[in-house]
Amino acid sequence: MSKNNSELLEETKKLNEENKRLHKQLQEVKEAINLIKTGEIDALVSTERNGLKVYAENTADKTYRILIEKMHEGAVTLNKDGIILYCNSFFANMVRLPLQKAIGRNLNDFIGDLSKEHFEALLKKGWSGAVKEEININTTDGNTIPVLMSINTVELDGGMVLSIILTDLTVLNENQKKIKDKTKQLEWKKAELENATSELVFQIGEKEKRTTELSLAKTDVKELEGLNTHKETVLATLSHDLRSPLTGIIGTAKHLKEHLDTLKQEDVKELLDLLYKASTDELSMLDYLVEWARIKYASEAFSPEKIELLQYVNKVFDTLRKNADEKNISLHNEIKEHESAFADGKMLLSILQNIISNSIKHTLQNGNITVSSMQKDGKIIVEVKDTGIGMSREMQKNLFSPQMNSLSKARKENKGAGIGLLLVKGFLEKNGGEIWVDSEEGKGSSFYFSLPANKLSDKYGSKMSA
Repeated sequence: MSKNNSELLEETKKLNEENKRLHKQLQEVKEAINLIKTGEIDALVSTERNGLKVYAENTADKTYRILIEKMHEGAVTLNKDGIILYCNSFFANMVRLPLQKAIGRNLNDFIGDLSKEHFEALLKKGWSGAVKEEININTTDGNTIPVLMSINTVELDGGMVLSIILTDLTVLNENQKKIKDKTKQLEWKKAELENATSELVFQIGEKEKRTTELSLAKTDVKELEGLNTHKETVLATLSHDLRSPLTGIIGTAKHLKEHLDTLKQEDVKELLDLLYKASTDELSMLDYLVEWARIKYASEAFSPEKIELLQYVNKVFDTLRKNADEKNISLHNEIKEHESAFADGKMLLSILQNIISNSIKHTLQNGNITVSSMQKDGKIIVEVKDTGIGMSREMQKNLFSPQMNSLSKARKENKGAGIGLLLVKGFLEKNGGEIWVDSEEGKGSSFYFSLPANKLSDKYGSKMSA
């Protein structure tokens, strides 16, 4: 019995000690709650294995609470009814309310009437999953703020709440507007620059055009000077080379008329032959001059086309073969088949006929004349080579620019050869080509002329050198 009393006393003692411990813990909890209520501490109290543990401002959760309070975005927690359970100072400042007055308000109060239905739909979607969308919220002082609203659900005290982060887009939108304005300004500047560039290109084009026109004007002046010289040469030739022989023809005809009854038959025949030859020579000279004038003034007659050289050389050979046979001169056509040039056909025939005819005149008995060609730098170069008497350097120098005295000499000695070569030079220049000669006295001559292999620009065909 005494043993049982002893055990009871021991148990009573233990119970008293446990009661004191629990009373102490209860007192601590009451004190902590009072401190929290009075705002002297901001803490969470939990029951741990070794008793109550208070997480005050100097504990781990302080970092997160400071982060929420210091962040430059509004943070709001809503319950199912849209009531603000918690918000940070940034949100309170955003809507122009003290923090204690912002908590407990319905977030819908800060949404404009036209957007309330849309806002409610966003909250409803937020309960099902994460939502992010731009929306406007109204402040208590009558302003409207554009925000990016990010909604997520979180679990708190065993229940679900909406966690909303509101990012003020005012500065961002202003910056975007500035960027748009700046972009428009840049686009205007770009357009102005493009217009200025176009104007500059136009001005450069106009300058180049005026430069070309000036160059053409200079060429025209030079050509007019050349035409004037040409006119004077033609007039001088007409007055000198045609007038003098015509005086002789007239004199011979008058002599025949006055003495026909007394002249012997053989003398009459001789005088008639002389008249015929002189008249024929005058007609040839006149033909040369007319043709020469035509290439200077009648540009509309110019009609270049693709021409096969072989056929044209054969035509000229057929025309002049009788003249060549009289001196037993062999004509050789070494132009390749399908070798072509771009030129006026009639002018090309005249060019070939004048050069080859000239070669026949200056080639001795049993000689040779060979026509060949080659391509070089987009041009066809034709060579007319003879085994004739050749010519001096001085003669070659003035061959393609004869003056009146040399024309007169050519007229008397070579039946107009000087004018013929001048005609050839004019035809070639009109076709965009040129002519030159390589000769040695006693060893023959090689006349070369070039023609474009293909069509040229309008540079040729309308202008010629004098």
